[in-house]
Amino acid sequence: MLDYKLLQASAEVIRHGSFEKAARDLGLTQSAVSQRVKLLEERLGQPVIIRAKPIAATVAGQRLLQHYQSVRLLEQELLDEMPDIQSDGGYGQVALAVNADSLATWFVDVPKYLFDQLGLLVHLKVGDESLNHSALQDGTVLGAVDMRSTPIQGCRVRPLGMMRYVMVVSPEFNARHFANGVTADALRSCPAVNFSEHDELQNQFLKQYFGLNPGEFPAHTIPSSQGFVTVAEQGIAYAVVEQHQAEEALRTGRLIRPCPFEIDRPLYWHHKTIQSRLLDQVNEIVLSQARRFLPKITT
Repeated sequence: MLDYKLLQASAEVIRHGSFEKAARDLGLTQSAVSQRVKLLEERLGQPVIIRAKPIAATVAGQRLLQHYQSVRLLEQELLDEMPDIQSDGGYGQVALAVNADSLATWFVDVPKYLFDQLGLLVHLKVGDESLNHSALQDGTVLGAVDMRSTPIQGCRVRPLGMMRYVMVVSPEFNARHFANGVTADALRSCPAVNFSEHDELQNQFLKQYFGLNPGEFPAHTIPSSQGFVTVAEQGIAYAVVEQHQAEEALRTGRLIRPCPFEIDRPLYWHHKTIQSRLLDQVNEIVLSQARRFLPKITT
């Protein structure tokens, strides 16, 4: 039998990527958390954590984390169905992965609904929509927004909708850099804004419409969806943003679209195939929010 106090400590270390943060979250000393992890590993006869920076789970640790998350969901369901049963008085928890643009737009109210309707504390892992599947594979989340339409092992995939991206600039930036239109030469000499060094969306847009490769244009790096809009409004870069994020600025004239080009990116919801009514409710809240805001994926 697994000792769930030991499993909980190990799961929190993996989720936080840190003994210190896990200890703070559990209300324990760092030494106590370390001892629990070590004791679990001794009982299993193998490591569950790769002690590096950042901390990561071994294959065994990933399996244990998935098991722990499943047990927590089932426990929360039991408490909901039997309100007189004694509990520690804490909230249920769910970990999900989402891309920054979704979090800034259609996903923004999902944590509120998960808390108000299901009593869940939400832990979001914010990453690139082309990479979120890895968080499912390593067991750190139960559901993820991702661009892939193919499910990974142990998961189901469902369509969310399309996100449309457009280029925006301030009127002053447009007059200064695009007086003769948006061309490859003009883009080589004025700054863009990237979310990270691996901004595939920006790279796809500039390659598809202007034949530019990464490294052929200067760029700021601002890891914030709203920061993209702000930087564009400040007139220090052009930005390729999700159209709803720039809607108000476009309407008031603080931003304009210097070219008509657009990119549509399909999004899919991947989630664990755990037999859990609570996880089904989590999935339905995510899917209902997507249906409200995102156009359907077209083939």
